[in-house]
Amino acid sequence: MSDEDLVWFGAAELGRLIAAGEVTSRQATIAYLDRIAALNPALEAYVTVTADRALTEAAARDTELANGHRRGPLHGVPYCLKDVIATGGIRTTAGSTILADWVPDADATVAARLAAAGAVLLGKVNTHEFAFGVTTQNAHARTRNPWDRERIAGGSSGGSGAALAAGLAAFSIGTDTAGSIRLPAAFCGIAGIKPTFGLVSAAGVVAQSYTSDHVGPMARTIEDLAVVLDVVAGHDPEDPHSLPNAPTDNAATLKQGVKGLRIGVPRELMVQPLQAAVAGAFEAAKEAFRELGADVREISVPLLAHASTINNAIVPPETAAQHLHWAETWFKARVIRYGEDVAALLATGRAVTATGFIHASRERKALAATLAELFATEVDLLLTPTVAVAATHPTQKTLDLGRREFDPLDVMIHFLCGFSLAGVPALAVPAGFDPNGMPLSIQIVGRRLDDARVLAAGRAFEGARPWSGFRPASV
Repeated sequence: MSDEDLVWFGAAELGRLIAAGEVTSRQATIAYLDRIAALNPALEAYVTVTADRALTEAAARDTELANGHRRGPLHGVPYCLKDVIATGGIRTTAGSTILADWVPDADATVAARLAAAGAVLLGKVNTHEFAFGVTTQNAHARTRNPWDRERIAGGSSGGSGAALAAGLAAFSIGTDTAGSIRLPAAFCGIAGIKPTFGLVSAAGVVAQSYTSDHVGPMARTIEDLAVVLDVVAGHDPEDPHSLPNAPTDNAATLKQGVKGLRIGVPRELMVQPLQAAVAGAFEAAKEAFRELGADVREISVPLLAHASTINNAIVPPETAAQHLHWAETWFKARVIRYGEDVAALLATGRAVTATGFIHASRERKALAATLAELFATEVDLLLTPTVAVAATHPTQKTLDLGRREFDPLDVMIHFLCGFSLAGVPALAVPAGFDPNGMPLSIQIVGRRLDDARVLAAGRAFEGARPWSGFRPASV
């Protein structure tokens, strides 16, 4: 089996091959490390490569397997972590100059769980500074999209998206506050799920928004998402938002399909103009779900029309408050210097009034209640485009979508942020390509703690409209 084959296997399939003795963890790890060395200088996905540690871990996993001990489906499988997730003894920069030399004492819970499951850490991948933006370009690295290196990989988990699209890891863990898993998944042609809020612990993750930060897997197949989510989900007393008795059986129900399910398309979100290719891919996705036996219908969720406004009155001020606290504590002995875009967003957050924040928080609760009632009475899932455009260029200040020009940030979070605010599971699934060969994506959303159904719907769509096997020509 060639190294070229190894790096394109899904995480679950690679885990099965390792368990069967058809390949060793060390062989897979070397294949990934060689590929990182060859491609990362151009893509700038990784900011820290932990080659020696990875080889040591891989050898240990192979020894365990030879002695009859397999830790689980991810035993020996190489992966990467977004660089806001603390790793004991390994630099964690959060994409910033402020934390350029920070080496945490301990792993974040999600990293510890993956280590316990036998996964092999290849390194840390780039993020937008403090996960507060959509380009994943900062003082450490300017991550490029493997499908077109002149375009962004999305953000803030853009390093994860680029690494997976280029075959530089079997899976990754990202974070999502207003779309930061789903946007880079869409731009890079991979899959990513923002789980139910509190399903995966955020303990040890450099915080952005206290009430909206989610941690979740990114991968090239839906099966991989389910397998990884089952490993990292579960209660954690170190995270005050962590859910008790969180389900961890997503992989077991992947084949349940969507026959008989009611799938709603929120008309209030569809007021956003779409690039023609995005519109075509979304219509094709609706038809695919109908062919699979689902009832796809238009529905109304009026508060979703204001999701971006609600988000912008909650997330930026919470982030600004977090950074003010750090400036008085953690950052006290450091040079505090932000990039221009993040400094502007923090200033926006400081300008939100207390009454504006309170009003938005009430609307957020109303949105969550509305969605809960909707899922209880009218639909089983929601379906939207993930983003209205294919990956953009880093210098674009506006997006022309026919009727008028739009702010790129507003366009990129339009379909995403409302479901982060509500804390419900939301999945980005590849849905084809535009005429320039850039990936397109749809989003599947479910009720709180119904992550398994969301993933099963994604798996059904994946089977009906397969995308695995497509690889960027540039890599």
